[in-house]
Amino acid sequence: MIVRRLLPYWRPALWPTVWGIVLLVGASGLELVQPWPIKWLVDYMVGPQPVPGWFARVWPAFGKEDTARSLAAVCLAIFFLALLHRGVTTCSQLLLIGAGGRLVRQLRCHICDHLHRLSLKYHDRTKVGDSLYRVAYDTQAAQSLLSGAVAPAAGGVFILMGILIVMLQMDMLLTAIALSIAPLFWLLIRGFGRLIERRSASYHQQESSLLANVQESLSAIRAVQAFTQESRASQSFQGAASRSFELNQRLVLVQLAFSACVGLAMAAGTAVVVWVGGQRVVQGQLTVGDILVFLAYLGMLYSPMKAFSEGAGVVQSASTQLKRVFEIVDTRPEVAEAPNAVQPANVEGRLELEDVDFEYETGRPVLQNINLHVAAGQVLALVGRTGAGKSTLASLLLRLYDPLRGTIRLDGHDLRELPLSWLRQQVSIVLQDAILFSTSIAENIAYGRPDASREEIIEAARQARADDFIRALPDGYDSLLGERGVNLSGGQRQRLSIARAFLKNAPILIFDEPTSALDAHTEEALLRSLADLVRGRTTLIIAHRLSTVRIADEIAVLESGSIVERGSPAELLGRDSAYRRFHRSQAGLKSTAAQAAGAGDAG
Repeated sequence: MIVRRLLPYWRPALWPTVWGIVLLVGASGLELVQPWPIKWLVDYMVGPQPVPGWFARVWPAFGKEDTARSLAAVCLAIFFLALLHRGVTTCSQLLLIGAGGRLVRQLRCHICDHLHRLSLKYHDRTKVGDSLYRVAYDTQAAQSLLSGAVAPAAGGVFILMGILIVMLQMDMLLTAIALSIAPLFWLLIRGFGRLIERRSASYHQQESSLLANVQESLSAIRAVQAFTQESRASQSFQGAASRSFELNQRLVLVQLAFSACVGLAMAAGTAVVVWVGGQRVVQGQLTVGDILVFLAYLGMLYSPMKAFSEGAGVVQSASTQLKRVFEIVDTRPEVAEAPNAVQPANVEGRLELEDVDFEYETGRPVLQNINLHVAAGQVLALVGRTGAGKSTLASLLLRLYDPLRGTIRLDGHDLRELPLSWLRQQVSIVLQDAILFSTSIAENIAYGRPDASREEIIEAARQARADDFIRALPDGYDSLLGERGVNLSGGQRQRLSIARAFLKNAPILIFDEPTSALDAHTEEALLRSLADLVRGRTTLIIAHRLSTVRIADEIAVLESGSIVERGSPAELLGRDSAYRRFHRSQAGLKSTAAQAAGAGDAG
């Protein structure tokens, strides 16, 4: 049951929920008293009924002997009871709303934390917009469940018990008639419940797709505008919005039909009670005040019964959303830390890959039979065409993925036997697509070492040849970046990413084409700094531009997911090798570019 799944998140909201329900029951008790001043007015002041002995002893002059004061007392009683009822109800609602907010906060925080810990394979196959919708909107169903079903049900039980006791004492026949429509409520819940659940599931799935649609188009806004596809993006969104609107209308239609049927059932029960009750008044078995009070209690009786019925609809709809949330909770990370993980005392940096195979999709291998040994402190360059598997190999070393077959070891330890967070702390990585966050430049550089001092951050920026452009910004190191660092050039973003690696100062370095977005002058200066950085560290350089290979001790060439050759730059250039052909191809491209530039200058 979905409520049981929510219990662990309810702990911070437990006492506000309990007190909220207690006050709700108290408000119900006050509501039970509210109709009686009307009976006093109708039966004892206006009607012929004598004042009961207990009432006469409390107020001997009530009624016809003291009309003005008696009427004022009735009016004050009505107002005071309504005021007290409203005050207690408001306090109850405040507590329950606060409890629901705490519940949603706990659930959101847990889901967000879990999403950050799920393996990349999950995020590869899940749209960001879908995850956002589940975190931001589906979790709110927990509050709807509390305020629209759980609290009304808990409070409604006590209300029903109190009302039934009073009504049975007043007239058993009318009470039996009033309760006769209860089976009809049950049939309505059964009939509409599954339909509401199905339509709610379709609607929220489409809303998730809608958010994914706009998130994707806005993330790629530069491409959308560069290729003048604004109209196409808008039409795509309009189509998704129309489908969402249609599904919402279908859901609302069922909910309104359910509510209307519940209302008609209540009206039918009330009509029968009025018919029978009217006859009993005519026959002198009940007073006018009695029937008025009974009808007031009938409304109170049907109110929780209606709340139970509508609460069942809320449960169906909220359960649909919360199931989507718990789908995330129930997803286990494919890359998980071993329960008996052991942290080595120190790191030398020796890497070994034995018979490693990997595929993102079944039957489509990306790496095949990789055997690679990197000595501690060695600089190895991975060279190959796009799609050869170089970046995938780097991801395996970080355990962002686990190999399909084979073993990867660090200093003789299988990576799967090491603490996951400790392993990643031993690696600094510079990605070709520099990932920056919407915080200050200093915080971006210190992302891998949040406790770094300002002096250490500045020194890392100097080593990455980023200090000059940072100081030129209006707020220097405190300058705030836009989303993904869009207010910087590609070269500036890459230098910040390199500064982050300098600051982390890990024993293993992975550079995924670290100079691809830099001009020749900056690249030359940065390569000298990188030569200092890699000294004494095990380094893996993924190279497309062969200028980066100069600092490598050895080169491994990947083709179609396999290592086809390995050796020093001089060895591979000295024989007919894949690397030599790759080198000549790139040199030819440079020569062609230089000739074109010269022709342009001459023109």
